[in-house]
Amino acid sequence: MLCNILFVVVLLANQWSAVQTAGNIFFSSPYLLNSTTRVRNQREAENLISRILDRYNDAGFPFCRVTPEMIIREDGPPALHLAIDEGPRITIDDLLIKNSRRTDQGAARRLANFKRGLYFSRKNTELAKRRLMGTGAFEGITDKILDRDGRYYVMFLLREKDSDFLTLSGSFSGTDLSFGAALSSCNILGTLRQLDFDYEYQRLFSFKFREPVLIAPAQIDAEFSILTYDSARLTKGHVRFAAPVGAHFKISLLSGIELTNYYVSDTASRHGSSNLLGVGLEYDLKGSEWATVQVLHFDHLFREADRSRFTYDGEFAMMKVVLQAHYRRVATSSYEFFDYVRIGGARSLRGYLEDEFTATRALWLNIEYHRLFIFPMVDIARIDREIVFSYGFGMKAKSRIADASLIIAWPGSGKWLDGKIHLTFARAI
Repeated sequence: MLCNILFVVVLLANQWSAVQTAGNIFFSSPYLLNSTTRVRNQREAENLISRILDRYNDAGFPFCRVTPEMIIREDGPPALHLAIDEGPRITIDDLLIKNSRRTDQGAARRLANFKRGLYFSRKNTELAKRRLMGTGAFEGITDKILDRDGRYYVMFLLREKDSDFLTLSGSFSGTDLSFGAALSSCNILGTLRQLDFDYEYQRLFSFKFREPVLIAPAQIDAEFSILTYDSARLTKGHVRFAAPVGAHFKISLLSGIELTNYYVSDTASRHGSSNLLGVGLEYDLKGSEWATVQVLHFDHLFREADRSRFTYDGEFAMMKVVLQAHYRRVATSSYEFFDYVRIGGARSLRGYLEDEFTATRALWLNIEYHRLFIFPMVDIARIDREIVFSYGFGMKAKSRIADASLIIAWPGSGKWLDGKIHLTFARAI
């Protein structure tokens, strides 16, 4: 926070106190109090002062101070007196970036998309910080205001973290084994561009690139992947353009092509090429003790039997409880192999094998409680008309060498020996 609350007294518990302000010139008292004429305890008084400071911070007064004082009267109830020192109203000439590692300052400035030459606004400052934090390249960002000969600047102090990782993962269940590797970077050569390479043994090859800098605050994602099964292969190439709408919403447009190959025999095969168009909406909001992300996508594949697909992914975290909800729905007059939704494994129902369930619609919920070192988890799903669930526990450990996670889960109707083990090992490179 750029402003401080100077509290010098403790209010009398459970006793209503009238509120009065003094020293405010830019805002009127009724506007600052917003119908709050009395407070009962210190928490209510602190919340009121925070709202007053927010109003001043967003109107160009970053140095505003509020000093409360309790006035005790012999002939009436006590009163809370708020002495407001508004300070100067300033405009911000520019954003300065300071970091101790490799991130290019020019790329960070473009990505922050800070509005210059305007009155200081806490909301605009927090929005610029949120854009940078969204890259995943920073542990935190500290901001402060610099006064240089009467010209004011906002400075961001970037605390960078390891952003290049090699991840090894595997799932085990009896004789069934699957494993994969991923190489990812959210800050390629300090440019804040992102690159992900994923490989799953005999199944997936995927390459993703994100360009968030050149047309900031908009961004472009490019993806190429090959998904292989026993007698079928899907090759996809997608480009997604995304742009923010306000502080918390983002809309996206998708265009791409999908190539399918079905191997009927050793000498015969059937293949096709189809164009894909889609739209998406994302909502991201964080509070002091909670956070939520909601993502909706719809795409349409143009072919002889057109296919429409709707996806939803939502996450809500509060008080160490993490809820993740997912929904998939596919509609077409003639279903092909890659049209179906496949559920099961480390990314959905962790007590089941990879892609154990096939359906045209599926809804599942992942619940985790991260209060302890070992956290319990439950997965519940409705696949077409069937209800299934799994349960288990997970562990996460961090060290100088690498970060590791272990999840052990069982199907709801299974036996002890039906448990699945999912192991992930990630190392900074």
